[in-house]
Amino acid sequence: MAKSLSGKRALLTGASRGLGVYIARALAGEGAELVLAARDVEKLDATARECAALGARVTRLAADVRDAGDRARLVRDAGELDVVVNNAGVETTLRLVDQSEAEVRAQIETNLLAPIELTRAVLSGMIARGGGAIVNVSSMSGKGATPYNSVYAATKYGLNGFTASIAVELHGTGVHVGVVCPGFVAESGMWASTGVAAPAAMREVRPERVARAVLEVIDGKGQVLVTRAPIRPLLALRELVPGLEGSLLRRLGIVRALAERAERAERAERAERAERAER
Repeated sequence: MAKSLSGKRALLTGASRGLGVYIARALAGEGAELVLAARDVEKLDATARECAALGARVTRLAADVRDAGDRARLVRDAGELDVVVNNAGVETTLRLVDQSEAEVRAQIETNLLAPIELTRAVLSGMIARGGGAIVNVSSMSGKGATPYNSVYAATKYGLNGFTASIAVELHGTGVHVGVVCPGFVAESGMWASTGVAAPAAMREVRPERVARAVLEVIDGKGQVLVTRAPIRPLLALRELVPGLEGSLLRRLGIVRALAERAERAERAERAERAERAER
């Protein structure tokens, strides 16, 4: 259980939907004063009202973290921060050859550039005050190959590497940086929206567990892997036997599940293009 966040001011990006709503509730439950940010104002307002009903003081700020001006305004208007949770994220579940340049750029700017820039923007203040916590919400896609989701995986690998590197750099400053890596999340999050069942060998985790992992990182953990499968031995085996990863992914049913998700996304995209052409 994380220590109380009473009196602490926490910024959460991607707060309007998915895991962001669960993380906002968890922060509110620990007494944090919340600054909630997202692009979708209507859904952001709904999250803000829910957290206020839990007793939290809430400020909501409409912002697109891909935009440099919005990021600067977000940091300015958020004020003095004790906690930052970089949760905003997007993914395109298609084969690389089927992804547009805009889709590639959106994933890189949202999932990697925005957390780096927001972290850079708040660090000076945290270091000067001698304390603070930054949580980057990554993915198990940043720990192993994720076919049909290569750009997303690349951004999460990058986010994990950034987090580990800056954590060492900040040693002794009082500022803690850590990462949460969810696997297949039930009911909420990016995987749940696809309608594809998680591979039996991996199993899904509850979104509340991901929210608790964020609190654990705020409390001092450097990395939390949120998965019900015995993933660490598999990650170690992959490093010991290069070239084995593809075989493992096929045996565990992960390639099949991800291929099905990509096929569904491609069909949906074709249907959307056809609908636009008929207008």
